[in-house]
Amino acid sequence: MEKNLKSQQRRSLIKGFLVAGAAAFAGAAGAKKAKASVGQMAGQGSEKEILYRETEEFKAYYDSLLD
Repeated sequence: MEKNLKSQQRRSLIKGFLVAGAAAFAGAAGAKKAKASVGQMAGQGSEKEILYRETEEFKAYYDSLLD
């Protein structure tokens, strides 16, 4: 009985390691893919591209924060 219990514990431990390893691998692959897509987005635009446009609404909002 005790031998069977130890065997089950070992199996569950190994399964846990495998699941954790697979999750870490999937997370690393997802992070690498996200980093690549950010790099592509940054390289697509020209240097003259307007990334931010200041509008009257934003000016009013920022001014209200200073008061």
